[in-house]
Amino acid sequence: MHLTCTGLTRDRVVESLDKAKEYGIKNILALRGDPPAGVDTWEPVDNGFTYATQLVEFIREKYGDYFCIVVAGYPEMHMTQTNRELDIKYLKEKCDAGADVIITQLFYNS
Repeated sequence: MHLTCTGLTRDRVVESLDKAKEYGIKNILALRGDPPAGVDTWEPVDNGFTYATQLVEFIREKYGDYFCIVVAGYPEMHMTQTNRELDIKYLKEKCDAGADVIITQLFYNS
């Protein structure tokens, strides 16, 4: 299941994860997400999450090891990042918060 911080309150996350658990879904792709269509700047919602790390931590605290949590890694750095060491630090924070798997997305220029 793909779960982002974009537009979701903590209550909505719990509702979604409870439903996922009810259906036997165990893999959660936890992302901060992009701004909604037509919006230039990403903004957190009240009682929501600002970073994927917070979402991962919340899932781990509330559901223990039930879910396999997958997070994004950026081989060429996140598009908003300019510091490779800081980008790696943020990835490690997601792992330390409870992520099980890191996936990447690669594009090749020809």
